[in-house]
Amino acid sequence: MAKETNRQKLVKLMYLVFITLMALNVDVSILNSFAYVDDGLAETNVNFSRKVDMVYDDFRQQRAISEELVYPYYGRAFEVKAFSDSLMNTIRRLRTETIAYADRIEFEKADTLNLMDLKNKDNYSRPTRFWMREGKVNPAAEDGTEGTRAYKLRAMIEEYKEKITDIVGPEYREFLQLGLDTEGPFYSEGGEEINWQQAMFDRVAPVAVATNLSRLITEVRNAEFDAISILYDAITEGDFRFDEIAARVVPQSQIVMLGDHYEADVFVAAYDSRQQPTIIAGGREIPTEDGIGKLRIPARREGTARYEGVIKVTSPAGIVQEYPFEGQYVVQRPSVTVSADAMNVFYAGIDNPVSVSAPGVPHENIRVSISPQGSITPRGGGNYSVRVPGDISEVRINVSATVSGTTRSMGSPSFRIARIPDPTPTIAGRSEGEIDRQRILASPRIAASVPEDFHFDMDFEVASFSMQTITAGLLYETSTTGSRLSQEMIDRIQRLPRGTRIYFTDIRTERAADGLTRNLPAISVRVR
Repeated sequence: MAKETNRQKLVKLMYLVFITLMALNVDVSILNSFAYVDDGLAETNVNFSRKVDMVYDDFRQQRAISEELVYPYYGRAFEVKAFSDSLMNTIRRLRTETIAYADRIEFEKADTLNLMDLKNKDNYSRPTRFWMREGKVNPAAEDGTEGTRAYKLRAMIEEYKEKITDIVGPEYREFLQLGLDTEGPFYSEGGEEINWQQAMFDRVAPVAVATNLSRLITEVRNAEFDAISILYDAITEGDFRFDEIAARVVPQSQIVMLGDHYEADVFVAAYDSRQQPTIIAGGREIPTEDGIGKLRIPARREGTARYEGVIKVTSPAGIVQEYPFEGQYVVQRPSVTVSADAMNVFYAGIDNPVSVSAPGVPHENIRVSISPQGSITPRGGGNYSVRVPGDISEVRINVSATVSGTTRSMGSPSFRIARIPDPTPTIAGRSEGEIDRQRILASPRIAASVPEDFHFDMDFEVASFSMQTITAGLLYETSTTGSRLSQEMIDRIQRLPRGTRIYFTDIRTERAADGLTRNLPAISVRVR
């Protein structure tokens, strides 16, 4: 049997919890917890899909570097994708059909139904019939045998595992961790050994069946990720691997005299942003970031300066290779300085302070503009306020100066555009942990504050939010507009037993200065 990852073990543990709850014949209200788990699995699947897509993007980048070397693994990886997508689509369809069958509703409605709204959460007879009895080849045979949906799904999963194992190949099979255990052992509540079909679908409530199918999708994604990661690592086991490609221009000189020519080497550079090479220049090691060295040499005197050094990188085979380099540059007095007073980016929708100066040129002789969009307003003494929209990624500050009656371009530095960061929601100064009841009642509102490292003073107004509590197995939920707790919420909090957890969710802010509304993370506190 293939080894299981920690994630797969956790999912399997969740499954055992589901079965235990079913065996205990718990109250219907407790089954609502499955809806919360299913929502969490859905979010996990979305995030996991992004992670898987990143590996496929890495494959595409490697193929652009070396078609001949990468294509065999590239093709096998996308075979894994095709088989994985097919199985996940089948599981999603069966999950929707289960919900439709359990609640006697149309497929289209069941496809978008949240499990919290499932009417027959605890009616296990219909999903048992749907999965274990319908379609049996031999009506006298045991439930879940040949012809049933449970039997077919198990066969699909086992066929999928065989296909993925064959695609990865015997040379990497020992590293493959597929999970998706259909062999067991599995046990009934009485300790009797049962098969996978019975464990999954026999007298299991529909809300648990749907959640289990969501879990299966997570396991398929996990298997897909493991398989394509192995194939990606196999591209060049002993060679250098690169995950970034960028155009590079290396000029012979940064300074060009009037009437002369600008000369540069232009080429495409591939590099590995995941490995930090050792770079020595001027007898000292220089810092690196995302695989790129950041060479900084103090400019202490005007004229031509030269430098040389060596880059040391370790191949996947463990061999250190050295690559020497050299270059030169020209030092002259600065012609223009543009700096953001608050930080090195402009934030969309607010006034960003900027200072502009050119040595030897009076402020009144300097002209400043912004492109491609935005506004720049003078504040006197070489100071300006820059306001930019949020639908662009970069702007340039274009500076010209009038010198001896002639207008000259002094430079056009570029600045990145960033959106205002999301605020952090709190209730009485807390976003999690224990909190005194009176502290909430003394300040009954949801606050939204920007992070402490954000250098602009801004306030966010909460537009609406919801509050949930669970007491005696019953879910209580209510919503309100604005930032203050409604009187109904306050009354509820006053009556809650100590130790009860309160959830503030669906927190939404008003439109901020950049024109955006924000959906903020939930607050979870326990009353003491």
